[in-house]
Amino acid sequence: MLSLLPIELEEEVLSRVPVTCLRKLRSTCKKWNTLTKGESFCSLKRKQRKQGTATEVVMVLDCRVSLMSVHVGDLLNPTMERIGNLRAADGLKISNILHCEGFYLLCITTTQEKTELLLWNPPLGQARWIEPSKSHHEYEKYALGYGHDEEDTKVLRFVRVRQTTPRRPIIVTQNLCEFEVYSLKSNSWKVVDDIISPDWEIPHGHGCVSLKGNIYWYAHQEISVHYSGPIPKDNPDFLLSFDFKRERLGPRLPLPFNGCVIDTVTLSSVREEQLAVLFLTYDGAVGSVIKIWITNKIEPDQVSWGNLLLACVIERVTRPPWMMQHPLSFFVDEDNKVAVVLDRIRGRSHFAYVIGDNGYLKTLDLGQAMDITSFQLLCPYLPSSLQIP
Repeated sequence: MLSLLPIELEEEVLSRVPVTCLRKLRSTCKKWNTLTKGESFCSLKRKQRKQGTATEVVMVLDCRVSLMSVHVGDLLNPTMERIGNLRAADGLKISNILHCEGFYLLCITTTQEKTELLLWNPPLGQARWIEPSKSHHEYEKYALGYGHDEEDTKVLRFVRVRQTTPRRPIIVTQNLCEFEVYSLKSNSWKVVDDIISPDWEIPHGHGCVSLKGNIYWYAHQEISVHYSGPIPKDNPDFLLSFDFKRERLGPRLPLPFNGCVIDTVTLSSVREEQLAVLFLTYDGAVGSVIKIWITNKIEPDQVSWGNLLLACVIERVTRPPWMMQHPLSFFVDEDNKVAVVLDRIRGRSHFAYVIGDNGYLKTLDLGQAMDITSFQLLCPYLPSSLQIP
């Protein structure tokens, strides 16, 4: 019997079970339930993941969360295969998902009346509802990170609104700035009141990324209310960070390019150590141009960028960046010098770009889009024994 095997061999056998089947497996044996939630078992899964030829990622399409196996080592035949579906709660209609280095997911469901937050650890099958501090605000954003260690999980809620009259004389009708931090340990929200009204804004549809517990966004300089022309192409853009240890914003950090309002910029983490940035700009002559860089060093108060990692031209396939309702989601396989980018073709079909060296590009069809307004997410999957208290 399996239960008579040495613990190490028992873990080896159970580690071959797909993560999507672990919930059923745990319900059959109390010992297996404990073993598959332990750090030794999760470390073994992480080791297998690093040694394997495939990369396991969490992918969200049409509000459905799936575990995927991505093979990009052979660029002649790259593939994405669904291992199985992950379910956080019955009947949960997900509006957005944030991830913290792959081990925690924050599921956000939003209606016109309210916002609901569900913290979820898929490998352990654990979930916990978080009560929002205030009623739903249409411009609110959330971010997930941690303080001094991974057990000090925190959620940031912030609202930045500046509305003006459409005609001169320009009058600011609403100028709202709110920052709040939720601590999982204390189960309470705290107002961050030392942040003055910022002179920057995060473009609509641009998300954030969690890296080493801190949060990073793409932002640009806020346009003066007295400026009457179009948004200038040389308007400064930069990275912003939020340090959960000190619960404060960091300084503006430079980017390896200079974008403008019609460009799309999105971020991703690499090996939970570095930050990758994807820059998508539209050239009417050739189509959309994608460029990707990775940092050499990244902290809340400093950054240095490496050379351009990947670049390619996508002709007549993707829509111009300003037509996108949600930012592109992507991950980078630095060892193989390959990136996988999620997108939709005119809202009808999900697909992924596989981008390689020397302008290599291949498109993988992921099927028809059932919900053309839903967001897409692609993030690394890291088995973790971190319990949700």
